[in-house]
Amino acid sequence: MEVLTRVTPILITTIILVSLLMVPSVLISVNADALPIDFAIPSQGGEHSVRVAIYDEDNTTTPIGASTQFGLTNNVDELKTTLEGAGYEVTLLTTQDILDHELMTVYYDVFVLVNNLPRENIADLVYEYWLGGGGLLSFNFAFSYLAYQSIIWPDLGVDGYMIMWGNLSFDVQRVVARHPTMKDYHINDTVSERASDWVTIADGILDGSPVWSYITPLLRNVTYEPYISAFAMDSRYQGGRVVHLPGDGSSIPTDFESIIIDSVEWLTPRPKGRIAYDLAHQPRLAVDDWDSEFVTIVHSVERFGHLRTLAVNHTYTFDKFYPSASGNFTADRLAPYDVLILSWPDLNYTAADITAVENWVSGGGTLLVLGDRTGLTGPNRGDLAINLMLQNFNMSLGTSNVEDYATMTPGTHVTLEGCTGLRIGARNYLNVIGDATAIWYNGTAPVVAADEFGEGRAILSSDMNIFANGQLNDENNARFALNALNWLTAVKAVTLVFSDYFYSMSYRDPVCLALNDLGIPFQLFITSEYMDDFLDSKSWDLFILNEVNYPLTGLELDDIYAYVDDGGKLLMSYYDMDAHPSHPLWSKLGVTYSSTISGAPTIYIWETSHPVFTEPNDHSGSNYTSGTGIGDDGDAVTVDTGYIALAGISPTAQEGNAAIVASNDRQTLFNPFLIDNFVNDDDDSTYEDRIELWQNEIAFINTTPSGFSFDPTMLIIIGVAVVGILVIVGLLARRRSGGSAPATKPKKKTAKKK
Repeated sequence: MEVLTRVTPILITTIILVSLLMVPSVLISVNADALPIDFAIPSQGGEHSVRVAIYDEDNTTTPIGASTQFGLTNNVDELKTTLEGAGYEVTLLTTQDILDHELMTVYYDVFVLVNNLPRENIADLVYEYWLGGGGLLSFNFAFSYLAYQSIIWPDLGVDGYMIMWGNLSFDVQRVVARHPTMKDYHINDTVSERASDWVTIADGILDGSPVWSYITPLLRNVTYEPYISAFAMDSRYQGGRVVHLPGDGSSIPTDFESIIIDSVEWLTPRPKGRIAYDLAHQPRLAVDDWDSEFVTIVHSVERFGHLRTLAVNHTYTFDKFYPSASGNFTADRLAPYDVLILSWPDLNYTAADITAVENWVSGGGTLLVLGDRTGLTGPNRGDLAINLMLQNFNMSLGTSNVEDYATMTPGTHVTLEGCTGLRIGARNYLNVIGDATAIWYNGTAPVVAADEFGEGRAILSSDMNIFANGQLNDENNARFALNALNWLTAVKAVTLVFSDYFYSMSYRDPVCLALNDLGIPFQLFITSEYMDDFLDSKSWDLFILNEVNYPLTGLELDDIYAYVDDGGKLLMSYYDMDAHPSHPLWSKLGVTYSSTISGAPTIYIWETSHPVFTEPNDHSGSNYTSGTGIGDDGDAVTVDTGYIALAGISPTAQEGNAAIVASNDRQTLFNPFLIDNFVNDDDDSTYEDRIELWQNEIAFINTTPSGFSFDPTMLIIIGVAVVGILVIVGLLARRRSGGSAPATKPKKKTAKKK
């Protein structure tokens, strides 16, 4: 008892000190060696390597549409070997393969024309692949196809030989751009092909094209500077990316190996989602005029080409779902897609079709169903087919026909962000029951509705023309189409993104591009007034807030505070803390306002080995330099205990100068400045610093910390605790050795039988 009395104060002290080691998660230090989690691409098909299709056609005669050419070839073998050596999946596709509709964005990321031209019967199908977001890599005389197919110059329709382009004999070319396709080269370096008649494009003519602003010349003829021999195009006009290079594939020089490999990497789409339009059940309306074999009506206005362009310009890919002898809707065919568009069918769905679609939606697929009025004449009662397909959903087409055009009024749904009116034509009213939600109303009658089915989602319209060419640009139809696709492709998303950057609505702002590159599904919104609605719409693992243009209101800060206080992860870039300097959100982020940053600031890295600066992109520099300034570029902050200052506005760490602050448990990561202003490429990676920083911060906050790395205070606590434990052990050992034991032995307890 005497020993226990002596030990008790020490034991209590030790327990208290040890309990301090059992700190809340906000105080656990990060393990700088923890790697980002593995991310999957946003389609259900799972992660895949880059997939390349090379056009393999022995017929090298000049097809209709091209001018008389010089030396078309079909040298595919060496290019195939080069790309396979880079780790890409490479397939040779013949003309017949493409006629069989094997060239689709869901199967191939990049299509290559090696100094050859598509035969006449597949020219539109190759064009369709590019219009759907696929990447095109063309060599030498394949430029003719880019011209007469109206890729390099929309609506041109001719190849422009001897006007826009010609051929010159040369070998040495000068690099004129630092670009992701040219990672191994800098401006004014030279690269060499063998001397031959290579295509040269007169940029003085090409700059009249509507897409010239999206074209980056890569190589110029050394002797004739106004002529370019290689370029990259990242169009916002329509279609996927394009790279054109000199060469015919017969002998790939060392100088061009890395250019070809890097070009394929850059051309590969990183879509927010993959969309398919069903042509397998004879939809009433087409996408393109060459769909005539598969649709009831081919009409220049009542078709969905503009919807495809809208989707692709906003980082989606778009395929057509052609009939298949092995089954139209099957699990394997549906699996790679995120959204299936069903437009009024003039061929009924089979029982197998319905089962496959239901199972796919239940597992996370989504439907955009475009119905119409009951009295629509034609070869099939498409309304009955649609209702059969949706028989287990909580919405269906009704029997009330309305023949006029009118503007609908919105209900309550997150797809209505930024929408006040929907222009709709001849239509039906919908039956909406159970958990389904009416989105748009004609008076009190629902005309567009949504339902969540299993893990998937569906939207049903009572008019198939709302997204057709003739109505897409009416009222808020285009905005609602984007909102619908955004919501449908976010069905499995656990990341919510707010960004009011200029390109946010195009999904091409830096944070969206970073998420697409990482393959993380996300729900985007761009109107801060919708913050509460979106935060409450489902349970989110991560909220990324990129507020660029307007200060947040107190109510919006309250919403963010409540989300973080409830345990949600937050990654935030914001510039105007001083508008509400005492709001409790800042203490949740571990900071206190110190001063305002202005004048295109430099952000200095204080923790150079931290994952925010090394994973997955190794910045390798000591700072980030802003490419622009807006007067109020952010705030410097003081950092609270339990948080770490990773960077700041001074070259070395100083109190009150922090600018990137992380909580030790990775729940929050705060940038009190505008990441999006950092448009430079300080690390010379060929990619903008702002995209790479967003990628690193997203990867970091999505990673669960493992292990411990203690700061000095924690080490002192551990040391005191260890000393206390050693004292206790020593006293107990001394007691057992007799050093301070009583003179008489204690009586033995009497053993009792059990």
